[in-house]
Amino acid sequence: MRSSPKQESSFNPMILFGVGLFLAQIVIFNLGVTFVSTIEESTINIHQVSIDAFQEISRKNHTKKRLQNPSFADGTFNGFPIQFKERVEPQTLPHCVGEDYQEGVSWKEKSCHFEFFCFDTSIKEFVVYQSFGEENIYHLIDTRPFVDVSQSYLQPSHNRTNSVSLGGINLKWGLKEDGIQRLEWFPEIRQAPSNGPLSFYELPSNVVMVPFHSMHGANPGHLVWDDFLPVHTLLTMFQLETNSELLMMRYVLKDGLGLWASCDWKDDNHEACAKMHKKFLPLMMGPEPIHDLTTTEDFKFDLKGDAKSNLVCARHGLAGFGALTDHGPKKLHGWEDADYKIMHNHGRGGMLYEFRNFMMSNIGMPLEYTHTPPFRIVFSEKSSENEMRNLDFRRQQEVLRKSFNPMYVTVESYVFKDIPLTQQVEIASKTTIYVSGVGGGAVTAMFLPRGASVFLYFLETGGVEGGRDSGKPARLDWDLFNNMGYLKVHWLPRGSMYKEQDLRSLVYLVQHELDALMRERSYDKFFF
Repeated sequence: MRSSPKQESSFNPMILFGVGLFLAQIVIFNLGVTFVSTIEESTINIHQVSIDAFQEISRKNHTKKRLQNPSFADGTFNGFPIQFKERVEPQTLPHCVGEDYQEGVSWKEKSCHFEFFCFDTSIKEFVVYQSFGEENIYHLIDTRPFVDVSQSYLQPSHNRTNSVSLGGINLKWGLKEDGIQRLEWFPEIRQAPSNGPLSFYELPSNVVMVPFHSMHGANPGHLVWDDFLPVHTLLTMFQLETNSELLMMRYVLKDGLGLWASCDWKDDNHEACAKMHKKFLPLMMGPEPIHDLTTTEDFKFDLKGDAKSNLVCARHGLAGFGALTDHGPKKLHGWEDADYKIMHNHGRGGMLYEFRNFMMSNIGMPLEYTHTPPFRIVFSEKSSENEMRNLDFRRQQEVLRKSFNPMYVTVESYVFKDIPLTQQVEIASKTTIYVSGVGGGAVTAMFLPRGASVFLYFLETGGVEGGRDSGKPARLDWDLFNNMGYLKVHWLPRGSMYKEQDLRSLVYLVQHELDALMRERSYDKFFF
C-alpha cells in the first residue's frame, strides 16, 4: 500500500544517505589532504611487538595435538615420535588428480595423495606399496587405450606411473634431461610382502609427509609462493588442512648438481635456503616446530635401541607441485611478454586468503583488522637485492607527510628483511596501504588485512626476452597480485617515480583509497 505524504516526509532513506555522505566528506576534508607548504619532521611511531606475547597467544590458539617424545615411542624421525609396527599386506591407496592426457608432459599438472607413504632411510627415497591383486587390471588396460583408472592406481598401466613434479618449475631450466625433466618423479613402487608382515616405524596418524624440491627457497617470495603455497593447496585439495602436522622434507635431486638458482646449485645457495627456511618455517608449522626442515640427504632418525626397520611410514603423503605454484608450469613470473598471455590464478582469491589465514593462525596472529584513522601507510625499504628494484622511498614519504594530517594518516618505513618474522606479519596485518618494489620482498604484502591496498613499483622497461633486455614492462608476480581478491593492487612505474606528476598522482591515489574505506563504513549503516 502506498504511504501517505506525511509518512514519506517523516523518513526518507535518500536524505539520510546524503547527510551521511556529507558528514563523511567533512571528516575527510578536515583530516585528509592538507598540502602544507613546509615539511614537518616527525618521529615515526614504530609499533613494537612483544614476540613472547604472540608466542603465548599461538600456544593457546594452536589446536594441533603434538606428541613430544611420549614414553611409549621407540624413537623420533625429524623430531616426530615413531613406534615400531608390523602390518600384514600393507597397501598404499593413491588418489592422483590433474591428468590432462598430454603424453609426456601431464606429470607437470598432476598431484597425488597417498594413504600409507614411507621413507626408506637406507636408500634415502620415498616408497609406496602395491598389492598383488592390482596387477590383474593392467593386462586389460594395456589393450584398452581409452580406459582411464589413473586416479586410484599407482600405475595406470604396466609401463606408466602417475609421475608428478617434485617442485615448482622454472622454464629457464630448459626441457632437456638435465633441466626441468629432472623434476618428474614418483615414489618407488614395491610389492607388498607375500610371506609375512611388513616391519616399519609408524608416525602419528595426523602427520602428513611432503617431499618437495625447492625452486629457489633463498628468495622469500619463491619460498612462500612456490614452496609453501603448493603445500597448503595440496592439504586443502585432499581435505587434510584441519589438525594435520606437516613433515616437510626438501628433496635433493639424485645423479647430478642442483638446478640453476635452486637450493643445491651452490654451497651459498644451500646456506641461504637453510637460513630462509628456518626463518619462515613457523608460517607452516607454528612458532615452535618440533623439527627443522630437513632434506632427504640429511634427516634425523633417532632410535632408543637397535634399528628393526629402515622404513618410516606416515598415514598420509602428498606430492606434485608443478601446477600449484603461483605461476604454474607454463610461464615465468612476468619477465617475458609471453607471461602475460596466460593467467594462472584467476578465481584463486579466496584460496589465497585462506592460505594467508592458515599461515597467520600458525603463529597466533589475529586474522581480522578494522581500518580506522589514523590510517597506516607502510613503505617496504630495500626489499630487493637487485639494484634497480632496491628503491629509495624518502621522497614519497616526505610528500605524503606534507599532504596528510597526522591524525588521518601515519607514514612508516621498515627494512623488513632485518625484522623478525612475527613482527613483519604483525605490521602488515595492521596496515591500510603498503608500498613496495616488486620481487620476492613484496611477499609481506600477502599478510595485509582485507580491504587494504598495495602499491607496487615496477620496471616499465625491465622485461627480458631470451636472456636479453626487451624494453617491455616487468610487473613481477602480476598474476598472483592481480587475483588477490582481498586486496586492491596498483602498479606504479619506477622510472618516473620522482617526477612531480607521479608524486602528485601518488597523493591522489592514497586519498582515493582512503575515501573508499570511509565510504564503505558509511554504507554499512544504510544496508541490512
